[in-house]
Amino acid sequence: MRLTKSLLFLILLISQSAHAGVLLEPYLGYGIGSGDRGNFDYSYNTPQYGARLGYQMLGVMGGIDYSMASFELEAENKTTGTTTKSDYKKNQLGVFVGYDFPLLVRAWGTYYVSANLEDDVAPISKYSGGGYALGVGFTPLPLVSLNVEYRTFSYDEVETGSTTSSLDPNFDLNEIFLSVSLPLDL
Repeated sequence: MRLTKSLLFLILLISQSAHAGVLLEPYLGYGIGSGDRGNFDYSYNTPQYGARLGYQMLGVMGGIDYSMASFELEAENKTTGTTTKSDYKKNQLGVFVGYDFPLLVRAWGTYYVSANLEDDVAPISKYSGGGYALGVGFTPLPLVSLNVEYRTFSYDEVETGSTTSSLDPNFDLNEIFLSVSLPLDL
């Protein structure tokens, strides 16, 4: 009887620890975005890639998220109707918390502590700020997750050459991000 209880306890303990570990989740996706600043409306479509690194136990997950992209941003002046295009690079670093439901669905939220955007027009302007994201994933296969996220970024500082200043109004971008990821529990 004692041996049976001990074996049952050991099996329960092993099964619990088998579901805890390091989460490594590289992803590749496509962002469809828009935004505004003053008299300008912005739009862009771009491939993006990144990864989440953290810890997962009993469905709860948390850690850091880093992603980056290079893209062409189209700006339309609302008053004149003229359109210009510029190449940009962006990257963001955030912390995420989520839950992996037993029914093939995952959900998470990310707070971006650092979001950077840099144009290629001389003099180069570097925008910095933060943002957040809400995401949900569907896991039809054990190692594949199909994801959709709503991301929003607000850039409130700009550095042009050696000058740094606050942006008024802020440079805001919103995007829908569709991605495929490999959530690996190591």
